[in-house]
Amino acid sequence: MIRRLTARLQSGPLWWGQCLLCRHDCEQQALICRQCRDELPQLEHPCPRCAFPLAVTDAHCGQCQRRPPPWQRMRVLADFESPYPRLIHDLKYHQRALNGRLLGQLLARQLAPPYPEAILPVPLHWWRQLRRGYNQATEIARGLQDVLNIPVDTDALRRLRATASQTQLNRRQRKRNLHGAFAARPMAYHHVALLDDVITTGTTMTELTRLLHRQGVSRVEVWAACRTLDH
Repeated sequence: MIRRLTARLQSGPLWWGQCLLCRHDCEQQALICRQCRDELPQLEHPCPRCAFPLAVTDAHCGQCQRRPPPWQRMRVLADFESPYPRLIHDLKYHQRALNGRLLGQLLARQLAPPYPEAILPVPLHWWRQLRRGYNQATEIARGLQDVLNIPVDTDALRRLRATASQTQLNRRQRKRNLHGAFAARPMAYHHVALLDDVITTGTTMTELTRLLHRQGVSRVEVWAACRTLDH
């Protein structure tokens, strides 16, 4: 199924009414055709705390039972496998902001109540956002908002310094790299969702969750389009 979907991925200009993946015509106001949507890989029976796929529903993995993460729930759309890497890469580096909208809408359909009071996209440093033109996490949040009508708060969190890319760092280096990198304004939320495009080790979400707990937020959920096998 994944091979067939990958073979249909097309690049080039996108016209109104075309599927973002295969460029074939799709339903009115839809971003993806029915065939591509039905073939997208999704996680089955994820652990509620880390999204690791398990054999049964609503079970917690052994790691989360021994050492639970600081957040209360994690939900992601899929593992970082085709066609998601292409969608996310084009979202971040090729100005395909609509890809974020699509990922958010797909993720929204995997979520269940109780919903948070607000979605907080993981912030970019101001100069990186200026160069890119937008924050990819915010674009995904807009797609979630389309379906769930949950407010998106882009002012709650701020990145204080431009940290090095986390891609090539190990867990200890990632933690050191992010120490003191974020700040939060005073807020009255009790239940929020942190949102990012891809979760690898969870270091960024750990740092932000602890920051939010210090601000008085009692329940933090972690949402993302994808998780990697390293997580």
